[in-house]
Amino acid sequence: MFSTHALTESFLTTKRHETDPLADQVVATIIDEGFEERINEIFYTLARNDSYTPELLSHFPANIQKVVGDYFTQSAILPFWANDQLISKGQDVFGIYGPEVFMLLNVKSLPMCYTCANGAQVLFDTGRLVEKKGNIDPLVRRLMETAQMVVNVLQPGGLAPGGKGIVTVQKVRLIHASIRHFIKSEKYNPKGWDTSRLGEPINQEDLAGTLMSFSPIILSGLKSLNINLTDEQIAGYTHCWKVVGHMMGLNDDLLADTFEDNWILACKILSHQSEASPQGKALADSCMAFIQHMIPGTLFDDVPAYMIWYFFQDVEKAVGKPLSSMIGIPDHADLKDHLVMRISQIITGGISKAEHSPIISKLTESFNKLLLQGYLKHYNEGKNVRFFIPPSLQENWGVNEL
Repeated sequence: MFSTHALTESFLTTKRHETDPLADQVVATIIDEGFEERINEIFYTLARNDSYTPELLSHFPANIQKVVGDYFTQSAILPFWANDQLISKGQDVFGIYGPEVFMLLNVKSLPMCYTCANGAQVLFDTGRLVEKKGNIDPLVRRLMETAQMVVNVLQPGGLAPGGKGIVTVQKVRLIHASIRHFIKSEKYNPKGWDTSRLGEPINQEDLAGTLMSFSPIILSGLKSLNINLTDEQIAGYTHCWKVVGHMMGLNDDLLADTFEDNWILACKILSHQSEASPQGKALADSCMAFIQHMIPGTLFDDVPAYMIWYFFQDVEKAVGKPLSSMIGIPDHADLKDHLVMRISQIITGGISKAEHSPIISKLTESFNKLLLQGYLKHYNEGKNVRFFIPPSLQENWGVNEL
C-alpha cells in the first residue's frame, strides 16, 4: 500500500534491489533451456506482431512456449481497482493535448530521467540511446519505442482487455527483464555491473521514477504551458499511468492514486538519485540531437536546450537541485532576447521583451506539430519500424501520416 510517509532514503535504497520476478522468470527459463543466444529472436517475433498467440513461438520447445504463454496470460490481467471511466477520461486528455505531451516527453520527461545517474548508466550501457559513429538510428529507435508505447496505452481502448497498450507494456516488461540479465552477464558486458553501488538494473525505484516522468512530470509541464486541466482530467490521466505501472510490474507500495502523491514520489526519487554524470550528459546531448534531426532546417536548433531548461524549473525548485546543469544544460535565462529574435523568424506576430512563458507558448504553436510530423515522416518513409498514430488522433492533432 502506498504511503508518502514511507518514502525514506532507506525505503528507496531497498527498492533498488527489487526487480520484477514474473518477467525475470521468463528470461531465466529461456536461458535454462539453452536458448540464451536466441532471446532476441523471441523478442523480435513478439515485437513484429500486435498481439500474442501461442503459434508465434511454435518452433521453440514446449517449456518455453508454456512459460511465455503463462506470462502473457497472467500479465494481461487488469488490477481490480482499474476504473474504466477514469481511464477513458485520461485518454481523452491525450486526445486533446497529444502534441504537447509528445513535446514534453522529449524536453522534460526523458531528460529528467537522465539526471538520475545510476539509471542513466543502464541506458548508456545498453547502447540503445547513444549515437554510434554519427548514426542517430539507435537513439531514434529507442525514443520511437517510448513514444509508440505512450500512443498505444493512451489511445482509446488502449488499456481495454486485449488493447494495444496492454500488449505493448507486456513486451516492454520482458525487454526490461532481458536487459537485466545481459547487463549483468560478463559474457555480454565484460565491464560488469556493480549491483552494490548501482542497484539491480531497471529496479523498482528506477521503474517508479520513469513512471513519474510520464505522469506528474507531464502534468506539471502542461500547467507550465498554461493548460489548466480539470480535477477530473488530472485524476483520469494519473489513473491511466497507475494502471500502466501495475501492468509494468511496479509494486503496490510505489503506486499512488493522486497527482499530489505522485509528485511527492517523483521529487523523493530525484532527491535520492539525481547527480551529474557523463552518461546523463551524453544521453541529454543525444536527445537534443534527435529533436534537431526530427525538425528540418536550423531555425529551431537553439530551442531544445532552452525548453529543457525552462520545463525543469518547477521540478528544480521542488527538489532543490540544479537538475538541468547536471545533464549539461546551462542556465538559459540570458537566452531570452536571442530567442525573441529567433521566434520572429519563425512565427508572424512579434513579441518584445517577453517573459519566458509567452516565449514558450509562441514556440510550441509551431514546434509541437513539426516534432510530431517529424516522428511520422522519419519512420514511415522507408524505415523498417513503423510509427503509428490512430487516424482519429491524427485528425484531432492536425497531423497527417505520410
